[in-house]
Amino acid sequence: MADAMEFWEMAGAYGGLMDRYSEKTGTDISHTNMGYSEIINKMQTRLISGQGAPSTALIEQKKTLKIASTGGLRNLRPRMEQAGIIDEFNEGVLAAVTGENGEIYSVPDDIAPTTLYYRRDVWDEHGLAPHEEIETWDQLIEEGKKLPDDVSLLSLPASGSNLYWRFLNRMQGGQEFNENGEIVLNGEEGLKAARIMNRLSNEGLVDRGANWSQQWFSGFKDGSITGYATGSWFYGTITSSMADTAGKWRGFKVPAVEEGGNRASNRGGSGLVIPEQVSAEEANRAWDFIKYVTANPKQNALTYKNEGQMTAHEPSWDEEAFTTAEFEFFGGQKLADIWIEMVPNIPGYRFTVDSPIVSSIINEEMRNMIDEGDSPKAALDRAAQRVADRTDRDIA
Repeated sequence: MADAMEFWEMAGAYGGLMDRYSEKTGTDISHTNMGYSEIINKMQTRLISGQGAPSTALIEQKKTLKIASTGGLRNLRPRMEQAGIIDEFNEGVLAAVTGENGEIYSVPDDIAPTTLYYRRDVWDEHGLAPHEEIETWDQLIEEGKKLPDDVSLLSLPASGSNLYWRFLNRMQGGQEFNENGEIVLNGEEGLKAARIMNRLSNEGLVDRGANWSQQWFSGFKDGSITGYATGSWFYGTITSSMADTAGKWRGFKVPAVEEGGNRASNRGGSGLVIPEQVSAEEANRAWDFIKYVTANPKQNALTYKNEGQMTAHEPSWDEEAFTTAEFEFFGGQKLADIWIEMVPNIPGYRFTVDSPIVSSIINEEMRNMIDEGDSPKAALDRAAQRVADRTDRDIA
C-alpha cells in the first residue's frame, strides 16, 4: 500500500478519524475540505481529464451515479465482497450508489434519516401537542395553526423545495423513474408530496427564507421558526450554531402522509469513492482508509458521540454509544433510537445520471406552485414534461 494518500471531503467532520488513522498506520494524508458543488465539479473535471483526482473522496449518494457516468470511478463491489462487509449496509442505501449492472461505486459512510427537529419550548408556549402525539402531516398542520402569525411552524426554503418533495415522495415508495427508466415523478406519491407542501404554504405555516443565511439561523434561535425537516446530520448544525438554545430542541420521525403510513425517509447521506486513475498501491491505501472510516464500529461510535453523525454501517449500532448516549441538548433524547428504528423502513430510491436534472426542475416547479399559485398537478405534469425534453426519456 502507498504511504500517502489524498482525501477530499465536504463535511468537515473527519479530523479525528484522519488523525487516528494516521497514528495507527503512519500514513500521510493530504486533506482538502470544500463545498458540495465544488467537490462535484472538481471530481467530474479530474475524472474526465484522467488526472489530478484524489485517492478517495466523499460524495453525496444522490450525485454518485452522475459522477460514475464519467467512467472514472472504480467498482467497489469486489472489494466489499472480499472484505465481507457488503451485507452490513442497508439495501436501500446501497441501491442509491449501484449501477445498472450491479456495480457499487461508493461505500456508504453516513446515512441521513429524515428527522423533524423543532423547538419544544415554543410549541409548549403556544399549546401545540408534543411530537409524541403527532402521527400525520394533517395533525401537524392543525397543530401549527395554533402559532401566531409571526411564528412559522417550519422552514421550507425556496432553494430547498426539491429536497422536501423528494423525502415526502420517497417515504411513500415513490420514484422519479421506474425500472424501465420512464418518468414517474408525477405519479400519485409525488402528487401527495406536492399537496402537503402546498397546504403548508396556503395555511401560512412556512418560512421561505434562504437556508444557511444569518436570518435563517436567527429565526431558529429566537423561535420565530420552530422547526425543520431534514437529515439527521442537522443535529451537528443545531448544536454548533445555536448553543444558547440547548435543551429546547427535540427530534422525531417525520409524520406519515396518511394514518398508518410509513414515517421513514432519507435526506442526504454520502459515501467514499476511489477513482480509476489512481495507482494500485494508492487504491489499496484508499480502500484500507475507507474500511477504517465506514465499517469500523469503534470509530463510528466515536464519530456519533462527538459529531452526531449516523453511520450507515448497521453492526456499529450495537456499540454502547448508539444504545445509551443521551443528548442533553435535545432534552435527554436518545436520537439513535429514532434513527435506527427508521433505517430498515427507508424505501430504496432509484437515483440515475439524470437525477440532478430532476432536482433542478422539481425545485423550480415546486417554487412555482408555492410562490406563484400553480396547482400541484399542473406543476408536476410540467416538471415531468420538462424532464422528458431534457433527457429524451418517456413519461410513463
